[in-house]
Amino acid sequence: DSLENFKSQFIEFLSNNPHIVTNSKFVPSEEKALIILSPLSVKHSFGRTWVTKSYVSTIVERPQRLLACSLGIAAALSMYPSNYTLLSSTKKSPLHSPHVLKIHGKNWPADLEKICKESEAKLAKGEVEVPADWNSGDIYLTKDTLDAISGVIGSVETAVDHIFKQDGETPKRAFVAIRPPGHHSHPCVPSGFCLLNNAQIAIEYAASSHDVTHAVILDIDLHHGDGTQDICWQKAGFEPDFGESAAGYVDEEDDGIKKEANDPKVGYFSLHDVNSFPTELGYATSGNIKNASTCIMAHDLAIWNVHLQPYDKEEDFYIAYQEKYTQLLKKADEYLSNAKLDYERSKSKSHGKEPHPPFKALVVISAGFDASEYEVHTMQRHGVHVPTSFYSKFTSDAVKLANKHSNGVLLSLLEGGYSDGALTSGVFSHLIGLQCQKWDHGWGNQEVVKELVKGCKPKWTPLKTPNTDIKQWANQVCKLGRSMLPEAII
Repeated sequence: DSLENFKSQFIEFLSNNPHIVTNSKFVPSEEKALIILSPLSVKHSFGRTWVTKSYVSTIVERPQRLLACSLGIAAALSMYPSNYTLLSSTKKSPLHSPHVLKIHGKNWPADLEKICKESEAKLAKGEVEVPADWNSGDIYLTKDTLDAISGVIGSVETAVDHIFKQDGETPKRAFVAIRPPGHHSHPCVPSGFCLLNNAQIAIEYAASSHDVTHAVILDIDLHHGDGTQDICWQKAGFEPDFGESAAGYVDEEDDGIKKEANDPKVGYFSLHDVNSFPTELGYATSGNIKNASTCIMAHDLAIWNVHLQPYDKEEDFYIAYQEKYTQLLKKADEYLSNAKLDYERSKSKSHGKEPHPPFKALVVISAGFDASEYEVHTMQRHGVHVPTSFYSKFTSDAVKLANKHSNGVLLSLLEGGYSDGALTSGVFSHLIGLQCQKWDHGWGNQEVVKELVKGCKPKWTPLKTPNTDIKQWANQVCKLGRSMLPEAII
């Protein structure tokens, strides 16, 4: 059992803190949140050994991100130990799985596999391993990237299978800590650290394996999920904006006219900084600025983009949250409500002549944490961020949406978040919200985050005599988190 060490550390933590056990309420298994770790995700690493240390320091999408996530998970477990179930997934699923091909076509997964396999020889010769027209500062590959991607697909499948068991014992909500992220991945074009679109693949798998008919993706990454949105246009019957379609070709005769939409139906709702990638100076075009600002609920499309704005005080942020940012949730609610009515109408019109499974929804969160107040300034260049409490608040509101439309079924997938502080604090807050528990603002203060971040260092050792309550707590949390995914201690 890969979690054996963690389990013994967790038992030790509980025995050292009996008051936490005493104060914990019993939580039925079905009402817990499932947390899935993906050790194989660690295998996607930067392989250009000849570059300078300063260049390596610019590679922010790194395996160590998962260690920071583990510390955030441990922090949530330390506060509400009876609220979560932990699982380590080493399942591998091939890139040519049907649900991958339906999103990305046959050509792109095959090309990606070929480039990964060829990377070993190129790297050995000191050559950049990715094609010349890729952004080699964003995207890197090794032969082990294939294991990581296969592990991501497998972890996503595992999560979907669990949350749809509906056996009265298995959790209906899950957070999956995977990398590389996915929301910039177009049907056949990688971008912004992303190789495959994890959220869209998850929905496709949920449709084929569990009869999901409709889904919404709530994207809270700092950056617009241009790839996810592009796939929604493709699913609605339009040609994608970038590269060939999943059909495997560029249709030179395409007149841009909408074709028939594909099932399952997917709505995309994003809160992001419109001045950051892919709409940042140097990347911005009129087209992608329009894409990052699109709001449409017609023509088999449900897309709603809301732009983050700066704030001075947290109270000001929550005024904007209520007045502006909750549009995402309201529009997702509107979409699912209307979609169900339309679906039932079409079912009655068919008079049973066509197969018409019951309406079945899924709520997905593209959980990026790079909008965190603790993200590095090199990633967050335009003065826009969110308070740590946002992740708890938004997630608990998303759970309410799931309770209304998907029988409580909700899937959260890690997207961005690159500093240790952003990931530890963001995941901590997100998981508290996933269980609709009370978030204490003190948990997100600088002193707490500073102590947690220490545990992300490769050579961290526990303090022998921690002299404050925060240091004593962080000491235990760091031990717990590091025992979850030792592969990420690099």
